[in-house]
Amino acid sequence: MRKCFLFLVVSTLLAPFGGQNEDQESFGIDVSHHNGKINWEQVPEVDFVYIKATEGATYVDPMYQQNINGARARKFRVGAYHYFRTTSSVQKQFENYKKHVMKSDIDLIPMVDVEECKKWSATQFQDSLMRFIQLVKSHYGKAPMIYSVNTFYNKYCAPRFNNYHLIIGRYGNEKPFIKGKGTYTIWQKSAQG
Repeated sequence: MRKCFLFLVVSTLLAPFGGQNEDQESFGIDVSHHNGKINWEQVPEVDFVYIKATEGATYVDPMYQQNINGARARKFRVGAYHYFRTTSSVQKQFENYKKHVMKSDIDLIPMVDVEECKKWSATQFQDSLMRFIQLVKSHYGKAPMIYSVNTFYNKYCAPRFNNYHLIIGRYGNEKPFIKGKGTYTIWQKSAQG
């Protein structure tokens, strides 16, 4: 297996139909086509896997279904994420995600990956992200977790989204810092699995 992300859960990891004990440490990874073909039998025991499903209005990760099947065969809890683009309409991005991520595919709440802000002001970005979150919540029954790297999150999302579950990428030993009141649910500590 090539590069993947190591997560450390420091709070509750919520699932659509249940949760996990408060303050239980869990470890998970995220995978996409960037990892190539994964030999799931060689993946160490993890508590969960987030799998890239879609990006923008039309892109579907070509390894999504294969990764879902591989993670499921290992009995890992799985979630699916959408890479949010500021070059596509929010409605079309949601429709892309909904078309490819069936509720029965995932054990974990959906996730939206936010790492870019092109063409939109910070206000337009926040309003559009909020609309995407509302659409996901309406369809899947839970608001998605938001993934971002620490600096991007604080610049474009905080403090408006601080009440959502957050996966914050900050490599190394220094914990993420969230601007305003709020904290992260998952700390992405490494780019290596």
